[in-house]
Amino acid sequence: MKAPLLRDQVALVTGGSSGIGLAIAQALVNAGMRVVVVGRNRTRLRAAVGELLAGAQGGSDERGATSRVLAVTADVSKPGDVRRAVQQTLARFRRIDVLVNNAGISGRGRVEDLSERDWDRVLSVNLRGAFLCARAVLPSMKRQRRGYIVNISSLAGKIGMAGSAAYCASKFGLVGLSQSIGEEGAPWNIRATAICPAYVNTPMVRGAPVDPSRMIQPQDIAATVRYLLELTDYAVVKEVVV
Repeated sequence: MKAPLLRDQVALVTGGSSGIGLAIAQALVNAGMRVVVVGRNRTRLRAAVGELLAGAQGGSDERGATSRVLAVTADVSKPGDVRRAVQQTLARFRRIDVLVNNAGISGRGRVEDLSERDWDRVLSVNLRGAFLCARAVLPSMKRQRRGYIVNISSLAGKIGMAGSAAYCASKFGLVGLSQSIGEEGAPWNIRATAICPAYVNTPMVRGAPVDPSRMIQPQDIAATVRYLLELTDYAVVKEVVV
């Protein structure tokens, strides 16, 4: 997709009510795209939509942006919620060009100390959720013979870390899922990229042993996503380590 073609394309962004997801949603709204933000908390989603409208740029005044932003309350780990989010997106905008699998939770704990419940909680959102969302949008993308799925992984998806077994496993898995989607989707011009950032300055990493001023900013990840979407269709980027 070249830059002008981003206008009026449709993106579904999970975990879009704060942090990286909200920054990505803002960048895509500013690019003229129609954006669906998905999150579990209705109040936070409402606030996020307000921020998106207030921050609309590039000829996207608030009135125009209102018609191009949709908020859907959903838990990506639940198949029914995911189906409903995709159905609402298609009912409103008739297509889905981009999926950003950003929804994620952290999870601390050494392998010997992790309960099955804690393990499942992290994997169900970070990996199962991405799988469910990708599975739900692929039929629409295949009909269009075009699509892009961006999976927000982590440096923890490249390097195992002590005390973060569940989180690392989920993010390693997301990289593998992303590569499989790319291989399977190639005949329909469906691309997939895993973005693997180090510490990003969001509430999720409060208490991390890194000064926030030295962290990656959410807007940096958003700019990376927009850059990928503006590449020619022939540019296949499997992974970006930030």
